[in-house]
Amino acid sequence: MKRRLLFICTANQNRSPTAEALFARSQRYEARSAGVSPLATRPVTRDLIEWADLIFVMDERYDRHRTQLLERFPDVEGLAEKIIVLDIPDLYERDSPELIALLRRRLQPWVPDLDV
Repeated sequence: MKRRLLFICTANQNRSPTAEALFARSQRYEARSAGVSPLATRPVTRDLIEWADLIFVMDERYDRHRTQLLERFPDVEGLAEKIIVLDIPDLYERDSPELIALLRRRLQPWVPDLDV
C-alpha cells in the first residue's frame, strides 16, 4: 500500500503542486496538494485531511498553515501528529529548480527513500 502524502500551501498554485508533482511517478507514495485559502485552486477539505498519512504544510511563521488546519478541523483525530512544517516561504515559482531542491532537502527526514 502506498503511503499518502498531502502538501498544503496557501493558494495551491506554486509550492504544494510542485511538491505533489515530485511524486507523480512514485511507486511508494501517492501525493495530493491543496491550499488553505477558500480561493485556492484546490481548497483543503476534510476528506483530503482524513485521506493523508502525513500532511506537509509549507509555512507556519507567516501563513500559519498548521494553525489554520488545526482550527478548521479540530475534531480530526491525530491531526496534530501528522502535520509537518517544512518552513518554505512563498518566494518561489511553480516547478522552479530552487523550490524543487529545497523540497527534496526538507522532505528527506520523512521521505528518505524519495524515488523520484
